[in-house]
Amino acid sequence: MKKTVAGMQKKNWHIRPAQPEVQRLSEQWKVSPLFAQVLLNRNITDRQARSFLSPKLTDLIDPARMPGLTAAVQRILRAIETQEKIAIYGDYDVDGITSVAILWHLLQMLGADVDYYIPHRVDEGYGLHDDAVQQLAEAGTQLLITVDCGVTAVRQVAL
Repeated sequence: MKKTVAGMQKKNWHIRPAQPEVQRLSEQWKVSPLFAQVLLNRNITDRQARSFLSPKLTDLIDPARMPGLTAAVQRILRAIETQEKIAIYGDYDVDGITSVAILWHLLQMLGADVDYYIPHRVDEGYGLHDDAVQQLAEAGTQLLITVDCGVTAVRQVAL
């Protein structure tokens, strides 16, 4: 590879020729020709494309199959019934903020005493942090729910 500005490597792009079915699939799937071409280049079948572009709830797996989910739901319901203070902790990226907002709204509708914590992007960065967990505990949080983070934060969860 050739070197270019600032020592970056120059990449050679290999563009596949347009496939004749692109326009037909673009119209059938109601997507741009470019997106149809990308799906074709990735060997996405018509069935896979339709499933992705027009998902149905019946296509989802039963959430009860997730290990520990039933116990988690029971714990949340108990916290709501006994008015324990619940905090939702999520990252500051779009899926983290969205997850926090949706769960916060649901718990509010169910009558929970709920708050949330989103770490500062520059000062704290991604993930579940010891200091934040400690602050939440000191503020009276009895149940901490993490969304979009915390899956591997065993030490922080133990706090």
